[in-house]
Amino acid sequence: MSIAPYVVAVLFWISAFWRLSSALWGDHRRRALWGMVIAFAAVWTLKTPLIDYGMDHSGINDLSSVVKHVIAIGGIYSLLSYVLAMYGSQDESSGERYVRVSRAVSKVALKATVVTIACLILLFAFAINRSMPTEHFVTGHAGELGMTVYMSLVYLYMGGASAVAGYQWGSAVRRTPSTLMRVALGMMCTSMGLAVLYALIRTMYVFYATAVVPTAHLANLQESITEPLQTGLFLLLLLGLTVPASRALVDRARAFIALIRLHPLWRDLALAVPGPVMLKPSQYRLGALSSAFNYLRDIFRLDQPINDRLARYVTEIRDITAELQYYAPRDLFDRAKEYAQLHATASAEETAAAAEAYWTSTALAYKTRGDSPQSTQAEFVSSSRGDYDSEVPWLQKVAVHYQTAGTATRELLGAQEAANV
Repeated sequence: MSIAPYVVAVLFWISAFWRLSSALWGDHRRRALWGMVIAFAAVWTLKTPLIDYGMDHSGINDLSSVVKHVIAIGGIYSLLSYVLAMYGSQDESSGERYVRVSRAVSKVALKATVVTIACLILLFAFAINRSMPTEHFVTGHAGELGMTVYMSLVYLYMGGASAVAGYQWGSAVRRTPSTLMRVALGMMCTSMGLAVLYALIRTMYVFYATAVVPTAHLANLQESITEPLQTGLFLLLLLGLTVPASRALVDRARAFIALIRLHPLWRDLALAVPGPVMLKPSQYRLGALSSAFNYLRDIFRLDQPINDRLARYVTEIRDITAELQYYAPRDLFDRAKEYAQLHATASAEETAAAAEAYWTSTALAYKTRGDSPQSTQAEFVSSSRGDYDSEVPWLQKVAVHYQTAGTATRELLGAQEAANV
């Protein structure tokens, strides 16, 4: 028993779970890509000997074949939708050939898919003799015209869609400056070339099986050629799709780590100044479990993607910092810098991050103890460059020093109170 269907099915299900966020929060292109992965995962699950045997002995002979073909057509359409959306969404005035091809195919893709699926179901129900179960659909129905039309539709759709996708990915290789993306696009283009080759070989075998009942040797020979070809093209497609997704996974992991590091700072600020906060921190009261539960809910909440939550944390921290400037004494930032310089043993950058953390913690203390806001903002100058890409790593440094800012806060508050006596 071949384990290839099990391996490919598992890999596609892993990819589907990996891309689940695309279905939840992605645009229509990412949802189409996720739909393709789900469809192919289902097809390969149905190809596993155990599931295939169960469906074909369900009382409807060859049921697994028509279900696999219909789902595969749906998966190919999802793939085609993704490709057409990627390369047909340019400016309306664009005269690039790949754009014109995408737009032309987009007009007929859905109609062709619906018609193909409807014809397959009708042919399966009324034009194919299913009085006896078959081990291989084409060989088992050799000589039947209904089978010829049925499988010709399957391979015509598969070959045509694969040719379009392969053309688009192949043309994109030349336009892509990234070496990593060129490799990924090359893999996907090659997989589509193998899909076209697979469709051609299988189509020739279908017509041969219609004219002459194939021998067992010939049937096994074509299976030994086309099955590895099919397995290879799906694995190559999955690998090509995984290469850029791996980079996205690394970026997502980095965003998740940044989110964890910023959470204590964000939560303290958000609880003290809730006005600018879009989604408030969790405040469930569960006794000893409250802190851990609220932390986990904030970090792992599913109503917003990780990157969006990180961007929100950064924006809200900065908005609340601006609010705290109305509560901080005018000289607080200078005193925080002096304190950081006196007690810091690290680089100038870490000293600046510590000064910002001490200022934030002390300004927050002024706000939470009920001081009245001033009419103008106190001085506060961050050492980050101000853009998002620099704010994320900078605020992580600030958040680290914020965790140990208790002593600095007490001394800065005490010094101010002593000066006011």
